[in-house]
Amino acid sequence: MTSLTKRLPLSLFTAAALTGTLAAASALAAPQILAVAQTELTLPVTCERGECTVELTTICLQEHRASPNPGNRYYVHGDRFFDLTGTTPAGQEISLSHLPVTITAARGHNAVRVAFRETALKKYGPLTVSIAVPENLSLLPMPIENDVNPQTEEDILLATGPLREAATQLVDLDTNKKGAAELISQAINRLPERGRASDDARATARAGFEAVSSRSGFSDSARDNANAVVRECYESTTAGSLSFRGCLGSWHDRMIGKLNTKYWKSLGAGT
Repeated sequence: MTSLTKRLPLSLFTAAALTGTLAAASALAAPQILAVAQTELTLPVTCERGECTVELTTICLQEHRASPNPGNRYYVHGDRFFDLTGTTPAGQEISLSHLPVTITAARGHNAVRVAFRETALKKYGPLTVSIAVPENLSLLPMPIENDVNPQTEEDILLATGPLREAATQLVDLDTNKKGAAELISQAINRLPERGRASDDARATARAGFEAVSSRSGFSDSARDNANAVVRECYESTTAGSLSFRGCLGSWHDRMIGKLNTKYWKSLGAGT
C-alpha cells in the first residue's frame, strides 16, 4: 500500500506530462486539407470596420488529421480561385479576383472566412461585392514552423486529386443538404459578423435570403429545409445570448457535418 501510494503521484504527473506533450505536438501539426463547396449562387460579401468578409462552406478531406482551430490560415491550391466580383450602381461588373485575400478557418472544418481590406475597393467607387466558388477548389493549410506532421507532397496529391473528386460527387452534387446549407449561407453572409444584429438588420437579412431562395433553382426539399432553419433561428433569437447568425451557423454545420460523415463512410474510413 505504501509503495503504491508513493508511486501514484508520479504516475499522475507522468500522465499529465504526456498529455501536455501530445497536446503540444498536435498544436504543431498541420490541420486538415479542406474542400470548398461549389456555389450555385453568388454569395454577398459584407464590408464593415474596414474589412470585407464572406463565409464559405467547407468539408474535411482528411479525417485522421486534426480539425483546424479558428484563425488557422489557409491558401488556395492549384490554379483555381474564387470568382470575386464587384458590381457598380450602373450594373457594370468588375473582376476583383486579383485582390489579395486572407483565408482562415471559421468553425472547425465546416466553414472558412475569406477577407480583404476595404481600402482595396476605393479606386472603383461604390460597389456591391459578391463571390462564387468553382468546382473542385481545395484549400491547403499554411506551413507551420517545426511541424511534427507536415502535409507531404503525397498527402496533397491524394487529398486534392481522388479524394477531392469523391467529395465533389457526394457533397457538391448533393441537391438536398448541400443546397440547404448554401441557402443558409445566404442568410449568414447578410448579417454582421460580430455581435447581435439590430432588428432592421435581422429583417433585411431574412428578406434577402427569402428573395434569393424563392428564385433559386434548388430542390423544394433544400428550400424547405433552409426556410425552416431561417425561420426557427429568426424567431428563437429575438432575445438571449445566441445571435441570429450564430444559430444559423450551428444549423449549417450540422448539415455539412452529416455530409462529411457520408463522405468518410464512402471511403471506408468510418466515422
